[in-house]
Amino acid sequence: MKIPTLAVALVAAAVIIFAAKNSKHEETVTSDPSEGVVAQIAVSPVKTLTSTSCASDGCPVACEAGDTLLSAVCVSGTKGRFADALRVEKGALTATCGTTASSILVYCGRP
Repeated sequence: MKIPTLAVALVAAAVIIFAAKNSKHEETVTSDPSEGVVAQIAVSPVKTLTSTSCASDGCPVACEAGDTLLSAVCVSGTKGRFADALRVEKGALTATCGTTASSILVYCGRP
């Protein structure tokens, strides 16, 4: 599977899972009964972070405060794999790759 296809598939899966897990269904009733009931679903935006410092420090990347790390992919040439390590540093989940990776793609979402 090529990197762009893998990245799109990972983001789509993460967004669906994240939205299903954290969505809140709110019903709004209007004064006009002919308008009925409207359901609102909160959708979380997804941000992409990248780092290319893997050769020197394993390219540690963490999401911003209030965001949740959804997925992290280490890229080596035309191949991608999930992050080599996930650890909590200073209260934030941080993803890192080995020194053989050329970059890391991290997807973050806000609940």
